[in-house]
Amino acid sequence: MTFDDRTRSASGIFEDAKAFRLGSDVAVLISDVRARLPAAAKHTLVMPEQPVPLVSTMLPLAEGGQRVLWAMRPGDEARRGQIYIESDFVQTIVLRPVGELPPLDVEDLFSALTPEGCVKFLNNLLTVWRSAFRLSRDPFFIGLIEDALQALTSRPAPAKIACPINQGRYLLETAISPDFGEISAIYALGANAILPLASPALIGAQREHNLRPCHFIVESPRYPQSFVLVGKRGVAVRELSSGNPHCANLQAWWAERGDTPELREYVVRWLSTTPEGGLATAVDLQLRSPLPERRIGRSAMHPSAEVDLALTLSGGLLAGGWTHDPTATLAGIDYLKEDGTTIPLDGNWYEFAAWARGADEKSRADVTGFVAWLPSNDPPSALLQPRFQMRLASGAVKPLVPKPQPFDASAQRNRILRAVPPQHAIDQAFRTILAPALQDVEQRLGRASKVDYTKDYDLPEKAPLVSIVVPLYRVLDFLRFQLSGMATDRWLASNAEIIYVLDSPEIQDETEHLLGGLHLLHGLPMKLVVMNRNSGYARACNAGARFARGAVVVMLNSDVVPSAPGWLQKLIRPLMEQRSLGAIGPKLIFEDGSLQHAGLYFARDQRGIWLNHHFHKGMPGDYGGAQLARSVPGITGACLVTRREIYELVDGYTEDYVIGDYEDSDLCLKIRRCGYDIAYEPSACLYHFERRSIRRSEDYMRGVASQYNSWLHTERWNDDITELMKTDLGGRDQMPALFGIGAATRTAA
Repeated sequence: MTFDDRTRSASGIFEDAKAFRLGSDVAVLISDVRARLPAAAKHTLVMPEQPVPLVSTMLPLAEGGQRVLWAMRPGDEARRGQIYIESDFVQTIVLRPVGELPPLDVEDLFSALTPEGCVKFLNNLLTVWRSAFRLSRDPFFIGLIEDALQALTSRPAPAKIACPINQGRYLLETAISPDFGEISAIYALGANAILPLASPALIGAQREHNLRPCHFIVESPRYPQSFVLVGKRGVAVRELSSGNPHCANLQAWWAERGDTPELREYVVRWLSTTPEGGLATAVDLQLRSPLPERRIGRSAMHPSAEVDLALTLSGGLLAGGWTHDPTATLAGIDYLKEDGTTIPLDGNWYEFAAWARGADEKSRADVTGFVAWLPSNDPPSALLQPRFQMRLASGAVKPLVPKPQPFDASAQRNRILRAVPPQHAIDQAFRTILAPALQDVEQRLGRASKVDYTKDYDLPEKAPLVSIVVPLYRVLDFLRFQLSGMATDRWLASNAEIIYVLDSPEIQDETEHLLGGLHLLHGLPMKLVVMNRNSGYARACNAGARFARGAVVVMLNSDVVPSAPGWLQKLIRPLMEQRSLGAIGPKLIFEDGSLQHAGLYFARDQRGIWLNHHFHKGMPGDYGGAQLARSVPGITGACLVTRREIYELVDGYTEDYVIGDYEDSDLCLKIRRCGYDIAYEPSACLYHFERRSIRRSEDYMRGVASQYNSWLHTERWNDDITELMKTDLGGRDQMPALFGIGAATRTAA
């Protein structure tokens, strides 16, 4: 580096800048500023052809002032530049090629810096400069790192391999001083590379010899090898003491050390983010050796609590349980993270009247139930026993540990639906607590659901006019009657294909056997689509619709049976003739001939939630008001006919309703929003043996699922429904006339 006679400083106290070799083709320019300038003072290096990248940092000097460093690739020829501080010109410099520069002497660099400045320089080397200039495998740069470590640290302490953990990765353990503080990064230092570890470190509680245990995960450690632990308070180096693991495998280590909660949570969280069976391994280990359940039993004199719901989902943690506080000394319930920090649950929780087990299993006691949602951006974890603590006003804490929680998405959904009693399932419980958890689980179910198997029963090569999609869930009782009713309809048999979607794959053999026999009997062209798991009504319908080849799609429940031939023609004709018509539905009657459905309408309950109602339900099948073909707010999905182009336009059924309800009115409202009408056609009549399959789902029949669906439906469609139903409706029996414009004069044939 040379300077000409124009070199000057604004205040006369700036030292000459000097350049050194940082890597094989990277240089660092260093200049001391002894003046006490504001921390935000801008230091600028200006060159005719500005190097890219050009990275700078400032390090504090022990006697005050700053040491400014610019790292760059200087090129093959000498280059002139100027240094400025704020707007003041300081120096003109000539930067020579890297090969002509002396190597950076770390001891000289550190001699005038504060200890914090030395650590900051090493941290800068390992992070910004290593990454910006791709120096991880640069021999010269690696040597510089080793010099800096030797200047900053004493003899490396040992680290040993605890066990192989998963697919060539190993758990390492060592110990660090309690004064070291939090570890911000770990680097593996070998002869040919310096690379950051993807896994963070876990620092445990203080133990013997005034040291704290430290664990981290590495990939294929080579003996000997060093690891650089970097924190705000310093740098530590650990050297692999042996290439032999302490335990031969993860299962053996878990049996020995799996009772340490923080450490097991660290391993579980890491396994949860790895492929090749990491999730399954994490779940299996926890179920084999669960933590002891911890609760504080109800007492008439002392605070008590239990956490019996603790689901770690991708978007956060859902926790629930009960508390009892007879002396008003309970300060709160906290979630304990693996790093030892705590998060209070009461920032987003909902309380309700509940009961808990008394002194014996058969007795009950009144308590305060709660459910809480803690949002999180952390990667999802298969942690089955998150830990909590009951915090008292005195500052004392008592541990709370739930029994192992379900990990399967369907089982988690069922637990969420039981988190709050139906009478307490209100907006406050849904909006910020249960709804995020249910949406999280439904998204997982959607990603996990797929078609596992299909089988054709004499489907013709030529696409039919109509595709009838029938979801099947457990109940096959009505298939014989349904297929018989369709087989005796000559027009339907000639123009339609039937797509059965089995949403309960556990009865696949029984279903195949039954459909095979019915096909031999009736000869109807059919396809069986088997889902890989129970996916819910909407997903099953959408899966079947993706196989539909007809221009018209019929969504038909398995418990709907034609009462006479010709029903399908009567529904298709207006749909094909009136292009403004988006969907149409028939009259549905119970087995005793009374009305089940003559179109849908919406009415608010006492909470302001819009509920779906059927026109004239329970009235005689020939009731006059039900004989009018007309426009209606919506129609039931038990038998809904639409053009395939419209079904695809609105993306079919919305899949985030729980188990199966309100998808049909949601679909109708989506069709209406696209500018199409919805119609009811009474001349087409079918039997509907209502809700025979959904009754097999105990969790739905408990009520919370239905309340959630109606709440979600209202949240999504409140404005549209309000506009649709804004007329003063009077009574239910008068409602059909309100939707009979242009069609009220047409009666059933």
